[in-house]
Amino acid sequence: MPVLHAPTPRHARRPLAVLATLLLIATPFSQVAAQAAGANGEQNPGMSGFQPLDRIVAVVDDRVITQQELQAEVAQLGGQVDLANMSPADEQRLGERVLDRMITEATMLERADKIGIQIDDTRLNQALNGIAQRNGMNLSQLRDAVVGQGQNWADFRNGIRDQMILEELQKREVYSQINVSDRDIDAYIEQRTGSSAEQTEYRLAQILVSVPENASPEAIEQAEARAREIRDELVDGADFARVSAERSDALNADEGGDLGWREPARIPSLFLPVVQGMEAGEVSDIIRSPNGFHIVKVNDTRTTTGTAAVTQYRAEHVLLRPREDRDPTATRELAEQLREQVASGDATLASIAREFSDDPGSGQRGGDLGWVNTEDMVPAFADALESVQTGQLSPVFESQFGFHFLRVNDQRRQEVSGEDLREQARNAIGERRADEELTKYIRRLRSEAYIENRLTGTVNDASGQRALGRQ
Repeated sequence: MPVLHAPTPRHARRPLAVLATLLLIATPFSQVAAQAAGANGEQNPGMSGFQPLDRIVAVVDDRVITQQELQAEVAQLGGQVDLANMSPADEQRLGERVLDRMITEATMLERADKIGIQIDDTRLNQALNGIAQRNGMNLSQLRDAVVGQGQNWADFRNGIRDQMILEELQKREVYSQINVSDRDIDAYIEQRTGSSAEQTEYRLAQILVSVPENASPEAIEQAEARAREIRDELVDGADFARVSAERSDALNADEGGDLGWREPARIPSLFLPVVQGMEAGEVSDIIRSPNGFHIVKVNDTRTTTGTAAVTQYRAEHVLLRPREDRDPTATRELAEQLREQVASGDATLASIAREFSDDPGSGQRGGDLGWVNTEDMVPAFADALESVQTGQLSPVFESQFGFHFLRVNDQRRQEVSGEDLREQARNAIGERRADEELTKYIRRLRSEAYIENRLTGTVNDASGQRALGRQ
C-alpha cells in the first residue's frame, strides 16, 4: 500500500497525490502532520506579466501565512467538505479553522528555528530517496511524477524538509521527555498475551475545541458554548468527519479526527472511562481537559484476544484521488465503474491499476501491495482489508487520500519476535502519553508566541488578546 512516511506541514505548500502512497501507512508514536497534498495558486490569464498581491492573513513571530496558502489548504478539504455548496458564513468559519491549524504548525516551525533544528540537504536527499524507493521509483522518477502532477519540485522538497523538522522538534521536546519503563512494557505484554487477555478495542474519532493557555473565564465559556453547539449538530445527525474538518482544532481535523483502533492501554486516560461506557456509533458528552473541550465518537468496537502473532494480507488495490477536473462525486463514480469492469471480467485489476491508479508505487506494479499489516495502514484501508473475503473485491471505500477498491489474494499469521513485541508495547504506551503531552506542548508554544490572526481580528502577544482593526 502506499508507503510514504513523509507527510508535510499544512501551511508549507505541500506535495500532491504522488505521495498518497507514502501516507497510507501510519507512523506510530511520531505522526503529527496530515497526509501530503498541495495546490498552486492560479493567476488570471489576463494579468500575464503582473504579480497579484498575496494578502497576509496571519503573522506568527517572524513567519507569515498568505491568502493563497490558506486557499490552497482549504482546497485540499474537497474530499471531506462540499466546498461548492457552502454558504458564505460556513466558508468563513471553515477558513478560520483551517488557518488556526496552519498557525499551530507555523508556531512549531518557529520554535524549531529558535532552538537550531535544521535538516541539511544530505538528510533531505536521503529522505527523498527513501520516498522514491518505497514507491518503486528512483529519485529522478519521483521528481518527474511530482512535476507531472503540476507541483513545483522545490516546494515539494521544502515541504518534506519542514515535516522532518517538525518530527525532530517533537522527538526532542516531547517524546524524549516521555518515560516508558520496563515494568510498563511487561504489564502491557502480560495484558495483551495472557491466557484470558480478551479485550474490547475501540475505533475512535475526536473533535477538539481548544482553550488558550491562561484563557479568561469569558474565553473558556465561549469555547464550551462552541463545543456544545458542535455536539448538538452531531446528535442531530451531522457527519462527524465533515464537522471535524470544518470546526475542530485538532491537528488531524482534516482527517475526520480519526484516532484509529485503540485498545484500552492506548486510549488517553481522560477518555477511557467515557469510551468504555459507550456503544458503537455513539457520541460522547463534552469532555473537559486542560487543553480544551473534546467530543469523542466510538465508530466501531471489536473483541480481540491477545497474541504474539499478527495477520498479514497479500493485497492489491486501485486509488483514485479527486482533482481540479474531477470532483469527489465524479471520482467515486469512476471508481465504481472501474471496479465493475474488474468484477465482470472485462478488465483485470492489474490493467486498471496501471492505467488509472493515483498510487504511483503500486500502480506501476499493477496495484500489488505485497504483504501488509492492518496496524500499518490508515483505518479505512485496514477496515477494508479485514472485511473482504480472500479472492473477493471490496466495495469502493473512501479514505483521506481518495477512493479505493482492493482485493485480498491471501492471508497468513506471522509470529512477532520478543524484541518486536516489546517495541510495539513501547510505541503503544508512548503513543497514548504523547497524545496528551503533545497537545499541552502546543498550547504552551502558542501562548508564548506572537500570533496575529487577521481573519478573526485578534492578536496574542503573550499577555492576552486584544481586538485588531481588520486589514
